[in-house]
Amino acid sequence: MRFPREEVVESLQSFKSRRDNLLHEDVDTFDHHSQRFLEFCKTNPLVRSVLDPLESKCSYDVKAWCDAATDYPPRLSFPPDRDAEFALRYCLMKSAQEDQNHIISLGIAHEKGEMNAQIELFRTLIVRPFVEDLTYRIGRAADLATPETRAVQAVPLNRIPASTEVKIFLSHKSIDKPLVHRYYQALKAIGFEPWLDEPNMPAGSNLERELLRGFEESCAAVFFITANFKDERYLATEVEYAILQKRNKEKKFAIITLRYTDASPVPSLLAPYVYKNISNDLEGFLELVKALPIELGPLRWRADVV
Repeated sequence: MRFPREEVVESLQSFKSRRDNLLHEDVDTFDHHSQRFLEFCKTNPLVRSVLDPLESKCSYDVKAWCDAATDYPPRLSFPPDRDAEFALRYCLMKSAQEDQNHIISLGIAHEKGEMNAQIELFRTLIVRPFVEDLTYRIGRAADLATPETRAVQAVPLNRIPASTEVKIFLSHKSIDKPLVHRYYQALKAIGFEPWLDEPNMPAGSNLERELLRGFEESCAAVFFITANFKDERYLATEVEYAILQKRNKEKKFAIITLRYTDASPVPSLLAPYVYKNISNDLEGFLELVKALPIELGPLRWRADVV
């Protein structure tokens, strides 16, 4: 289900506020924030698009689970299926909101005598895993970056592209495939999603349909003009698709032509758009990245370094 962008913005902002209060505010106000969070989950269309399919498939005996979790020794058993575990945690949160004895009994079974400690245990074991999973799921449902990503990077929502807008279409003659494949590998290495006919078109695919889909899911089309280029007839369809995307997406789509030394002149169909004369792959790659409408992400240490 697709939602209007304004509705997505409002839903994610409200979700983030309620989620952060539920997870980080003092345990004295946990009941209040839990109630507000669950009410939001019950009524918000974006969240319902995630929860409804799971709730209709999963039903659990919450009392039986709580009996096992508060027995001696306590047994915290969750289904191996991720969707089933997600649904169970949601059921437990709703049940605890109706009867706080579930939280108290769970805490006592784990030797937490004080109410604050009991609530914190429930928040750690049940609430936090559910909320983190829900955050990921509604991010995918909205087809936007998750609220955490936006909060950490401080990126306005209108600057985050959908997953169906970020490919880079690489147009070339077959004889130049080794050259273009180097660009393909380099773009993937720095986080972009290039589109190349070989890996992106399974055997038996309809050529025209797959080409059009490749352009529709791209933010740029890159045309490689080398010494092997002799005429522009093979380009006609791809250039038409690229111009159509440029008209529809305006600044969110770039037509980029890289002309190598000693190559033919830039075809007249591409002349009105950005093109660069280059002498080597490194120079070409730099010009390509500079011309894209999407920028690279923030610098950070590699995971294995820290």
